[in-house]
Amino acid sequence: MHYAALALVLAAALPARAADTTARAADTTARAADTTIPWDQAEQHVGETVTVEGRVLGIHCSQLSCLPAFDPTFNRFTALIQAEHFKRFPPDQLDALYSGRKVEVHGTIKLRDRKPEIELSDPADLKLAEATKDEKKKQAADAADAQQQILDRLDTALANIEALTDRLAAAQDRMDRLIAQLEVTGQALLAAATPPPPPLGPPQASYGEPQPRPGYEALRTIKRGMSASEVRRLVGDPQLIEPSGNGWTTWSYGYGRSVSFDDRGRAQSMTGFPNP
Repeated sequence: MHYAALALVLAAALPARAADTTARAADTTARAADTTIPWDQAEQHVGETVTVEGRVLGIHCSQLSCLPAFDPTFNRFTALIQAEHFKRFPPDQLDALYSGRKVEVHGTIKLRDRKPEIELSDPADLKLAEATKDEKKKQAADAADAQQQILDRLDTALANIEALTDRLAAAQDRMDRLIAQLEVTGQALLAAATPPPPPLGPPQASYGEPQPRPGYEALRTIKRGMSASEVRRLVGDPQLIEPSGNGWTTWSYGYGRSVSFDDRGRAQSMTGFPNP
């Protein structure tokens, strides 16, 4: 009787205990699936389905696969994308999307060539990691600091430009004064080096000799009808000018040379000059 009762109790307890064990295992699996670990601890979680977080330092692609690596030597944890999934993970876009950025890789960690890795087939299992509140604060602070540094550098540059402009203006002013002084000095030196003109005196008598004149007049001589100015240019100023009546005048050059002008100032007779 007692054995029968004990058997009934055990029979009732076993299903409940099995259900509890199953529930605990499922809970453990769910907790493991939600676990996020840093990439350098992946070796400690081989066989577990976890989320690995880290910064992608490089992506190596071949015709067979692409390997986003979290270690520059590619000797520690990597993610693996087989060529059959390249349509979902275009190799030419992976570097621009993920290289140098912090990401989350979800999947089961397996050992391949004694190196932990997660093989990816769904783009949902590779995504950019969201920054924490502290990281967001730091990013905002860094951005504000960078902006302030830029503003400070701009202020400094503007101040330097203004100072340079002032110096250039002062240099231009000094240059203008120096040029003015040089002009004054040059004029003074020129004036000192130029001898004064001789005092004006009475014109030298030419005695009717031909005077220096341009080449085109070199063969000309005085003749009737010339004006007084033409005669003066050809043979010089007379020694004596005498009125002859009726508005006529006679220019005497000495040595028996003379020219008579009518009342219109035109030469009418010449004495002592060669014939034209």
